[in-house]
Amino acid sequence: MKRTLTIVAIAAALLASSAARAQETKTKPAGVIVGRSGYANLGVGGGYMVNPEMGLGLVSLDYFITDEIAVGPYIHFGGGADNSFWGVSGQVKYCPELTVNKNVRPYLTAGIGFIDLDFKRHDGRFTTFLFPVGGGIEFGLSDIMSVEAGALYEITEDTFSGITVGLRVLL
Repeated sequence: MKRTLTIVAIAAALLASSAARAQETKTKPAGVIVGRSGYANLGVGGGYMVNPEMGLGLVSLDYFITDEIAVGPYIHFGGGADNSFWGVSGQVKYCPELTVNKNVRPYLTAGIGFIDLDFKRHDGRFTTFLFPVGGGIEFGLSDIMSVEAGALYEITEDTFSGITVGLRVLL
């Protein structure tokens, strides 16, 4: 619960601090996801992992090199029953611009990092390499805010997958 409140507080602070960015982009229609090159995009979200079943929390910061390609850190954590984990990785994200609808962007992500696992089917806690891959769709709500839904696969000694939803704010 404490983590959730911290994430919500960070998201609220960033929303308030990005008012200047919103004033800059008044000329484009609301929800259009264009012109992100040179900007950072903070994302917070949650989800559900399967096998083992547990909740998932996500925090990412994408810096857009171009309007379609971003890089940045990706932090994820979760737990449920007797299982828990946390991981950190570097990610590359590809978000192609659709010609028909500028309010929607599909995306693919891939990364490398490490994960600390404490699963009941092992003899205690251990840390290993992590290769997170995923994809989904981002929907623009305003000039600076969007929501996303996706799927995530975490490839490590124990490969597991899940579904995610989140909120993103352009900084």
